[in-house]
Amino acid sequence: MNASEIIQSYCVRVNGGSGVLVNAMTQNYSYVLTAFHVIKDIDAHVVTDHQGNILKVIAVLTYPESQSMEATFYDCAILKVEYQERVAQRCTSASDLSFRSDLVLVGCPATEINSSTPIKHYDGHLTSVTHELVMFTIDGIPGKATIEGMSGGGVYHVQDKIPSLIGIEFEMDRTPASEQYGRVKCHSLVRFKEIITANESALMIPANLECFSRIREKIFEFNVYDPNNVVNLKVALEKLADSLIASDMPAPYKIMEQYSSQLLVDPVQIHELETKELWIAYLEFLVISVLLDNAPIANDSYINNIERKRRFLYTSDNTNWIRRLEDILKAAHRLLDKNGTLIVASPESAACILPKDFQIKNVISNIAVVPNQGPLDAIDNVESSIYASFKLTHLEGLRKCCVIDIEDEYKGKLAGKDQLRLFRDKLHEIIK
Repeated sequence: MNASEIIQSYCVRVNGGSGVLVNAMTQNYSYVLTAFHVIKDIDAHVVTDHQGNILKVIAVLTYPESQSMEATFYDCAILKVEYQERVAQRCTSASDLSFRSDLVLVGCPATEINSSTPIKHYDGHLTSVTHELVMFTIDGIPGKATIEGMSGGGVYHVQDKIPSLIGIEFEMDRTPASEQYGRVKCHSLVRFKEIITANESALMIPANLECFSRIREKIFEFNVYDPNNVVNLKVALEKLADSLIASDMPAPYKIMEQYSSQLLVDPVQIHELETKELWIAYLEFLVISVLLDNAPIANDSYINNIERKRRFLYTSDNTNWIRRLEDILKAAHRLLDKNGTLIVASPESAACILPKDFQIKNVISNIAVVPNQGPLDAIDNVESSIYASFKLTHLEGLRKCCVIDIEDEYKGKLAGKDQLRLFRDKLHEIIK
């Protein structure tokens, strides 16, 4: 599907207005974001998708009565509907957009309800973003009668042919009504996240957090000089990933709920948990772990069983990962038992494994504070031996040493198990 078809597939009619489908961190329901006035004073809500199917409404989420001022001031609401597996909505922050960024408003105007094309797209540009309120100027300056029924419709920014939801339209700008032409107000997604949090409901998630199958094709991108040398290895690794995904591998959002900031080199950079790159790397980590352990599955039990033996850390910092070794060692001390392995992932394209002659003891000597001890307590010999026992490596370094630097060795191996065995043997040389 092209960008317009993707956007349209998530558009729904809500009562006499519009709405947009988004993902939730659960497979029990999906969300429809809309404007509060679209659902106000209506007991039985009617939600119809882009193909005319009626979606069952499970619950209505608004600002609680204790936040009645917000409910009045912010014209936004959420409907829980039956789970929609097809939804793979991408979202982005409105405040990250540049001035006059191109935007698209999609909804169901009342004048088109009986037409053959009831869903309409209106192009325009970002006028301003202030306190999560988005002003959007529509091309052609349409009047209120043309826009009526678009309330609750999704507002998108399209980049590289990929649409990202940035907010929900709720009314035209300016009073009186006779002067309402061409500019509309939209709430950013922050307001809807506030409603979800206030109602203790499942968070909205990017599509890549719903299931590893959505990112499987991105794993093990080996930057070799002749892709034909390793194409069969990549296929074998992808098939292994498919098998693991189909055998009770937990969804990314489940892993994020369990480990949260423990997945990060810098725990305060919590926004990194939603990056696609982290979850591509984590899927590679699980595939590598299964190969090393010769395990048949990577379900909850398996992940829990290896968590003190082997862990994964991510950072969006693309500087040399060895500069962060002190932070990484401290994380290893928190997360691993003695002799445990920690695999780091980051955007550093030229990352290597630790050099053989690297003096990790020099880094250990700089770690003056041990968790749960006072600031003047030095690391004793026991603590020092624990730090020295950890095996630290970088995911890109593993790709380089185990595949890229020796790609010709894979050319001479039979496709499938023989290439996987070679890959596993090379991993074992580094992660014993």
